[in-house]
Amino acid sequence: MAEVGVFDSYEIGQVQLKNRFFMAPMAVTKVDEKGADTQEAIAFYQKIAAGGVGLIITGVTDVNGSVEEKPLNSSPLNDPAAFVDKGRKLTKVIHYFDCKVFGQLAAGAPEISLKNIAEVCNRMSTETIRDLTENFGRAAVIFKDSGFDGIEVSLSGLLEAFSLSLFNQRKDQYGGSLKNRLRIVVGIIKEIKARCGEGYPVLVRLSVKSFIKDEYAEALPDEIFEEMGRGLPEAILAAQLLEKSGCDGFDLNAGLSILEDQSYWQRPPAYFAKGPYSYFAKAVKKVVKLPVLVAGKMNDPNLVRQALKEKWLDGVGLARPLLADPDYPNKLIAGRIQEIRPCLFCNDCLRFKTKTNRPLCTVNPECSLRTDSIITNKNDRSLSAAPKKKMSAFETQVSLVQIKKRIVVVGGGPAGLEAARVSVLDGHQVILYENSNRLGGKLKFASKRILRTEEAALISWYEFQLNKLGVVLKLNEEATVDKIIAEKPDYVLLAQGSEAMPAVFDGMASEKITNSIDVISDKTYVGPRCLLVGGSVAGCEAVLHLAMHRHKMTIVTKDKDILMAEMPQVNRKMLKDLLKKYKVAILTEAILEAVTATGANLLVKGKMVDIPAHHVMMDLGEKPVDSLYDHLTEVGLRVDKIGDNLELGGIRGAIWSGYAAAVRLR
Repeated sequence: MAEVGVFDSYEIGQVQLKNRFFMAPMAVTKVDEKGADTQEAIAFYQKIAAGGVGLIITGVTDVNGSVEEKPLNSSPLNDPAAFVDKGRKLTKVIHYFDCKVFGQLAAGAPEISLKNIAEVCNRMSTETIRDLTENFGRAAVIFKDSGFDGIEVSLSGLLEAFSLSLFNQRKDQYGGSLKNRLRIVVGIIKEIKARCGEGYPVLVRLSVKSFIKDEYAEALPDEIFEEMGRGLPEAILAAQLLEKSGCDGFDLNAGLSILEDQSYWQRPPAYFAKGPYSYFAKAVKKVVKLPVLVAGKMNDPNLVRQALKEKWLDGVGLARPLLADPDYPNKLIAGRIQEIRPCLFCNDCLRFKTKTNRPLCTVNPECSLRTDSIITNKNDRSLSAAPKKKMSAFETQVSLVQIKKRIVVVGGGPAGLEAARVSVLDGHQVILYENSNRLGGKLKFASKRILRTEEAALISWYEFQLNKLGVVLKLNEEATVDKIIAEKPDYVLLAQGSEAMPAVFDGMASEKITNSIDVISDKTYVGPRCLLVGGSVAGCEAVLHLAMHRHKMTIVTKDKDILMAEMPQVNRKMLKDLLKKYKVAILTEAILEAVTATGANLLVKGKMVDIPAHHVMMDLGEKPVDSLYDHLTEVGLRVDKIGDNLELGGIRGAIWSGYAAAVRLR
């Protein structure tokens, strides 16, 4: 039998898909006050469909409707007519690119929380269960009327509670055995089929392992623990039972959805290895004949090829990677792998979804920019006569400026790289100065940590882009005022970065003192006992790196906790759990008083404590470097500060700042 390729077609039920890529549900787009899709959401999915995926599964839809004034998720039962009106525009746009679309249905409700979900599950009357089942069927009909090609039923929220003995203590036909606990799900599948037709596909989104210990704490990969939720053997039985009940395939993940933003298994951050659900997918695929779809850090083309070759999945899910680069599939099929902008799995997209209810991406500032739909501006007749050729975003890049400018960018970190890339795409001539021998700025050091590999891929992507686009790169060359003047620039963009904050304490000239960057880059070799003074993400990741190399590490912070800066909850939680796993000691509300011959003197909550250490790493924050701004403006040049030169903001702040500066030149 021929080897399955990523661009081979396959079927879910009676729906044929053009390739193996699908967009996993994310719930990152806006809905209006009626719970219907907005034009912004339609434009977003248009970009995803144009990028080449074979299937889009839209974000979660609450079949209970929404009592919120401004609902976060789509709600077809709130105003069916409004939902169908917008839904038809959405599906028309997606279908134009020969892409199929399924809607995801879930049983959520504003009053459900981790604290009370067991009570809600156990107290539901059979009449209420029947109403809920009918709501799934009614919602599915509305989706079908809107042009959706199928439904995904998500075993999350209330349905997850019903399916797990951890929560479900019912004594009737909906409790006890696994068959009884899944009775409500089986009923929902049958209800949808009865209302929409047996040929209308129904996927089931199933968590194959909960990774839950006592008090709802999550277990890390490879951790030995007693599973309190669903284990793999039960998931296999559940998949077999649901297959017999008439579903048409499975979309697999892991973790407990009720934890929401606290579950790092539901939203695997950078600290996970590639394809964390792989083992579970292999086990399920062995016992079912239906298609198995898997997402979760599946963006590595080699992993995708291996998965299809070994036949442990049928559909390859991309969600966050499509925010970073919606043209991923098209670029892969065209052999342009180097042009795929990598996802960092930083989870900022999920953090900002909570705040803005719109798709945002650290590495792709254009992720949420609204565009006019190519479909909604055409009537049905012109659509039917549309050419077969589907143009994607990377094929239709056009210059956005009328007058070309000469631009000097100072600094090859993420802000400078993005500013240079966008400026040259706009048609400007760009010269970039970088005083080291390679581009990347502090990304070069982040990429050296054991669990952070995507930063290196992002640097390589920028190097490829800038070389391909013809940016003049002046590496190992410091940008001086005279050199910049000699370039005769129309604009200068300063991205000189930041430097460590100074500190004053006894022994500050000691040879024991170093910083995380010098340690990670092997400039400084540290002894087996090390101390970190600080508690930032970068510092804690450096500590974890050393702890994984068997160094005995201690973190000292003046704050009440480490990782106090804004960051996604799942990332913070997993990083803390990893530090605990590798026995990193953490001293809070502690101040470094002195570095001594044997270690460090600390004032910990009013008491002096001596900590033995071979080296002390300083992590007291950053400040913008003294830039050339004043000198350049004095000679009459037009200058913009970007990145850390303007405001400290991490990778996302730097990239977005560089993008914004380039856009201002249009």
